[in-house]
Amino acid sequence: MLILLESERDISKAQQKLERSIRRDFPKRATKDIGYPGGTNYGARVFTNGHFWFWSGDANKKNESSPRRLNWFGLFHEGGGLNISVEVNVPYKGRNGKVAGFFARDNETGSIYLMHSGGVKGGKKGVGKYAFLAWSGERLVRVADSNGGVRDAIVVMPIEGKSAIRSAIRYVDTIARFKQAVRDGETDTPEFKSKQKELEDFFSEPRGRRKGKISGQFDYLSRHGDVVDALYLWRKSKSRDRGGRLVKSVLIDLGVSKKIELTEVYEVKTAADRSNVYTAIGQLMTHGISKKCRRIMVLPHKEPIAPDLKEALDRLGIELMHFKLTDDEAIIV
Repeated sequence: MLILLESERDISKAQQKLERSIRRDFPKRATKDIGYPGGTNYGARVFTNGHFWFWSGDANKKNESSPRRLNWFGLFHEGGGLNISVEVNVPYKGRNGKVAGFFARDNETGSIYLMHSGGVKGGKKGVGKYAFLAWSGERLVRVADSNGGVRDAIVVMPIEGKSAIRSAIRYVDTIARFKQAVRDGETDTPEFKSKQKELEDFFSEPRGRRKGKISGQFDYLSRHGDVVDALYLWRKSKSRDRGGRLVKSVLIDLGVSKKIELTEVYEVKTAADRSNVYTAIGQLMTHGISKKCRRIMVLPHKEPIAPDLKEALDRLGIELMHFKLTDDEAIIV
């Protein structure tokens, strides 16, 4: 279970570890002007790997109604100033719903993550949280606070670990591509508007929480998106043989649609424990309603599944696939 970090001391320590991890993987420095709605941060010292950049600083505590540490990410280029792709700012203490970012600890593993509400901004009509979630298929997880409340958010990255920054890079790139899609008019279609409305309705209903688990040195929770991307590319390579249109939504990780009917549905789980398998069964059976629909559960490579669960999958006609993670990629095996 993910728990919101609320004490000023815990948040400060998490922020320091986050910045160390990013500086390690973004070793270059550059002085740039960073534009944002309403102004420019002149002469900012950013960290970069040549493709993406990161800058962090303190908001003016005296003039801010919501004091916060600023964590800005974007696409890097040598000439001219920089634009922000996403702000994952965090409050200095407590829970603050006006600030899109925060830190959360996994109670089972002790790992701490940088989280983001999914509230993407960009100044252009059509850029917003539910449009982004509908376009990207990013999943929200539930985080509990000290008062028993919950907050839904996307895992941006673990604050430590050899491959920690990979998740953040993927997230920033996804947001940048979404904003380009809005500029290109891809989100103006009736089909997309219907998908966005379906998503808004979905999040107005009670819903469950996805759990995460660390296996070995790799953090499956934060790299769920890498696995879904690898699964998409794997299935796309088979499209000529099998046909159909690839689809993703907040309800399914990946599906294949012929006309209006799903003929294949895939669900990725980051662990093979009972809770994850039970949830995946429910999702596959709910959305793979056609008798001809193939239902496929995708689990971590070499992580054992209980014999009775395997028997249940066989009875239900649910197929198993596996993935493995390296430092650099997710691989469907």
